[in-house]
Amino acid sequence: MFLSSGSQHASGLEVEVYEGVESVLLPCEVPGIPSDTTAAVWDCKDLNIQTVHVRLRSGDRFEDQNIHYANRTSMRADALQTGNLSLTLRNPTVSDSGTYTCITRIFGRDDKQIYVQLKVTERPPPPPVWPKVLPAVLVPVVLLAAAFGVFMYPRYKMMKMRKDYPLEMVEVTEVEESVLLLFKINEEDDLPQDVKVEWKHQNMMVHVYQNNEHLHLLQDQDYRDRTEMNEDPLRNKDFSLKLKDPQLSDHGGYTCTIYNKGGYILLHKVVSLNVTGRDGGGDRWGGVGPAAV
Repeated sequence: MFLSSGSQHASGLEVEVYEGVESVLLPCEVPGIPSDTTAAVWDCKDLNIQTVHVRLRSGDRFEDQNIHYANRTSMRADALQTGNLSLTLRNPTVSDSGTYTCITRIFGRDDKQIYVQLKVTERPPPPPVWPKVLPAVLVPVVLLAAAFGVFMYPRYKMMKMRKDYPLEMVEVTEVEESVLLLFKINEEDDLPQDVKVEWKHQNMMVHVYQNNEHLHLLQDQDYRDRTEMNEDPLRNKDFSLKLKDPQLSDHGGYTCTIYNKGGYILLHKVVSLNVTGRDGGGDRWGGVGPAAV
């Protein structure tokens, strides 16, 4: 089944497997996992939508999963109790090769990260018998190329549809109760009902909206009970974010990204927020601009 298993490298654990096996296990052990851990997340940084699997204390959450892994991943039911966060990936293919990250999160903030390098290779072919094998090889290759073109064309078309809104700058002082980061889309920007909306500040998750639900459990702890969005942003075409009790630490670039169900970016906007002290002092914008986001 395996070419090799359990090899330790500087970048983490390396697992090699042949394509065509029933499943492969990506190991991840977190001894003494903190009792307040709210989620275990497997990511693959090589993907547009990086989420491979999410396990909450209430069970698996598949809404954020990259569609490439649909119905192919599983974790132990007692993962967050035992610290055995290993991921089973069924029917691995060569395209699954990459660096996977096992992450524990406490109320939206990353706590521990373990890296696993997965390499899926094709089985060595048998000695060729060209008069018989060549036609059998060429026909599937042609069919595969045609199928690949059919598979990739709508994704290429979707990527061409991506729209970036211009950068905006907002200034606020600590004494104000809240600040509004505007993102009102054009009437012609017609979005599907199953989009996912993410507001992020640096590497922190500020607010998540998907399937008519505001997913506060995925927020970073610094933003709990401090953000609001329109209750029905799709109907109002208004994805603006209200940030309450602005603080000096809130200073910087905020990105709002809207994805479709397949994980492709549809709309994207950056808002640069400048928070000044109670006397209004401090460098204006602090050098925050498009290059700092």
